[in-house]
Amino acid sequence: MKRRTFLTSAVAAGAALIPVKSFASGFIGAVAPQTYPVIAGIDASTSAPHLIAVLDAFWARNIPVTCLVSPFDDQGHPLGPQSPLARLLSGFLLGGSGIEIAPFQPELATLSQHFQARAAHDAVAALQGMLQPVERTLGLPIRVQTLACHDVASPMSPIAVRTAGVFNILCLPEESAPVRSETWQNGVARLFGGSRVDLAADTPPAEDGTTPTQTVAYLSARAFSELPLDDLEAAAAAYAERLTQQELDGTASLLPVSDLQLRDAYQFNRFVCLHVTDPLRSAGADQAGHDALLDLLAEMELPFSRGPDIEPGTPNADLGMWVPTEPPTPAEGEAPSPPAPHPIRLIASQSDGTTSIRTTRPLAAGIAVRIAPSTQTRRGLDAEGVLTLPQRTIQTPVTADTLAAAFAGVDDMVVLLRPEDFATQDATDALKRHLETLRADAITTCISINDLARRVVPKGPVPMRHRRVAAARPELVPPVGGLSERARDTLLDDAKAAWRYLDQFTHPETGLCPSTVDFSPGGRLHEAVTMWDVGSQINGLVAASQIGLISSKDFAAAITKILPNIAGRVSQDRRLPQGWIRTDRTRWGNKNFDGSDAGRLLASLDNLRRHSTFGDQLEELVASYDLDQVIRDGEIFSVTDGALHSSYISHSAHYSALAFRRWGHQVRSPYEVFSGRSVNDGQIALLEAVVGIGPIGAEPLLLEGLELGMSDESAYLADVLFTTQLEEYRETGRMICVSEGPIDSAPWFLYQGLQLDAQSRTWAMDTVGREPEYRTPEFRDEFLAVSSKAAYLWSAMQPHDYSDRLTHYVRDTAKTQNGFASSIFVKTGRATKNYTDLNTNSIILQAIAHKLNTTG
Repeated sequence: MKRRTFLTSAVAAGAALIPVKSFASGFIGAVAPQTYPVIAGIDASTSAPHLIAVLDAFWARNIPVTCLVSPFDDQGHPLGPQSPLARLLSGFLLGGSGIEIAPFQPELATLSQHFQARAAHDAVAALQGMLQPVERTLGLPIRVQTLACHDVASPMSPIAVRTAGVFNILCLPEESAPVRSETWQNGVARLFGGSRVDLAADTPPAEDGTTPTQTVAYLSARAFSELPLDDLEAAAAAYAERLTQQELDGTASLLPVSDLQLRDAYQFNRFVCLHVTDPLRSAGADQAGHDALLDLLAEMELPFSRGPDIEPGTPNADLGMWVPTEPPTPAEGEAPSPPAPHPIRLIASQSDGTTSIRTTRPLAAGIAVRIAPSTQTRRGLDAEGVLTLPQRTIQTPVTADTLAAAFAGVDDMVVLLRPEDFATQDATDALKRHLETLRADAITTCISINDLARRVVPKGPVPMRHRRVAAARPELVPPVGGLSERARDTLLDDAKAAWRYLDQFTHPETGLCPSTVDFSPGGRLHEAVTMWDVGSQINGLVAASQIGLISSKDFAAAITKILPNIAGRVSQDRRLPQGWIRTDRTRWGNKNFDGSDAGRLLASLDNLRRHSTFGDQLEELVASYDLDQVIRDGEIFSVTDGALHSSYISHSAHYSALAFRRWGHQVRSPYEVFSGRSVNDGQIALLEAVVGIGPIGAEPLLLEGLELGMSDESAYLADVLFTTQLEEYRETGRMICVSEGPIDSAPWFLYQGLQLDAQSRTWAMDTVGREPEYRTPEFRDEFLAVSSKAAYLWSAMQPHDYSDRLTHYVRDTAKTQNGFASSIFVKTGRATKNYTDLNTNSIILQAIAHKLNTTG
């Protein structure tokens, strides 16, 4: 069977599955330009009489029309089947009018693949929920193949909308423009442009002399109510007459948008998956039918899956499949092959309706797939990340007609093959003939369920990383039992080494410790420190006191010296902590202010407040800062030479927000995207927020856990970073432990982190000045470093064999007589032996104190 023949027969056979007229069979292959009449802007506020007037004008002349409908109310809740709009549309559908309903999702083109898939699922489900009376009356699901959205300058890839059975995207233009189309690799088509039709105009717009091959004629439902009803009826009738005449003249073929995929130019393919259910008994007719099915599919070399019957009402109705989305790393000389799916149980919560996965096997990076009738569970990617594929069953007895009905239409589908239905040779022969017909139609491709899932799931670095982290997280289970005496003694020795830095280099008069020290011959102290550095020193002192490295008297004396130096400076009638101060001069520094560093300072002062007797003094100190003057619309601003600059797009912004809140200032965080979302969607949204900021390292993620208690957002990102470092080690043998910190040569300070939007696993690097010469792959490879402080942070916050390996490596390689060296270069294994810093040693003290105090 040729492609064009199949399209005609498929649409005709599938007409019973579509509660609207199908116009494709009369126009496939027509040479006249294709015209798709569309009514946009239909929502709960649309005037019913005006919309009815226009739809009646089209219906009376047998003109198909696609209605772009918002299935949600002003609060974002789905419109129910009793809403006036739902009742109006249901009447036209049941009456046999030629309308197609397509959900309108205004911002669809701006969303990532994941959230386009989610938007498609929710919009289609809401629309089908509106039209449930139609589905019940017909006994069939409403088919929704088209979505519409606003046109934007740089639309995102729409391929993942196919998860919800959507093939076509209409991008509504603000002004009339020639239609431009694009087809994506999995068959999704998107149309831009079209004609904006004004029914109030007395005459049609002038022709420009060109003859387009296709156009979309957009009418505005909002504009209908601007006309008196009688005038609208006349205008709609006149416009419909013009369309009818164009069709009679052969200058237009009037089509619903759902027929777009049926044009040869789009080379559409649909995917059919065959699922052979286990026989009901171990012998007899069922077993014979099972063997016959397997022999037939093997003979025809068709892929299929095998498993229990998953029909509703069966004991296995809650079974799903876990489909790995990445092939395993092959052994040398072997070709990669995707792992096979395995059964899982999808358990719905009685309290909130969420779905959990139950399995007896570890899950590889992948996706849960549910197979269900469309009337039972809406297809697509749901809030828990479960992909539902539509299932069809073959009515018995098996004949050419029942097979044609089961495989009818152009939707992707899973067809159940039950052994008991194929116990006779006639049934098996009928199936073989039908499968041969499908194979020859140039449209249908039989693939496995796991292949179908991999074709339609959201692609890209963020979904891939999310799936990998989900697979690895069960491994992140804290070990049972406390530290041995030997381990505690080793940590105490490490703490003493880190304490030597603060003890040796703190200025006796100011009480401040320099930010870095180069103790090689001719080296020097770096006397300028930021508020981040001072915050680290305060936390280091608190930790040293907790460990017992400093007496309470000496601790109080040290804090008493530091506090006057951070009283801040008045500039532009604002008293704020300074951008930097000198460690060798009392209360001497610049007049700038850094919002991120201030967050670190406030977190340390809160830590000090909770672990000292300085509470009243600290309250007075922080109250003296005019922090409210650098908070605008919930964002923290920095001040440079008197000008304010937002520090919101920063990985420190979340940590700073939590610290500011401890002192009564309500500020926002770019990480806080979980509210109103499922866990799965929230994690994806957080990863996308991180991509918008930049590569992510251990700080301040893990500092938050030590000082403020780990938020859900940072806990998830910490798992992302840790599991990716572990993945790198297991695949390449390289120990990766990225953070920010000094090195002992130009550019002297590096920001290192995981770049989440890179196509392959990438450890990115940047500098304070963002000089281009330090942003090359060659420089990154040469200077990628293990952060000494981050190793101890991981040991404290994420107990694991890999954390232990990191701390052993740092202890053996980076410990010096003046504290711990800041970094160890991954490529050479060389530590910055003569170069160390305040942050490294203070944070190591913090991490050790935390581990000693929280581990018995």
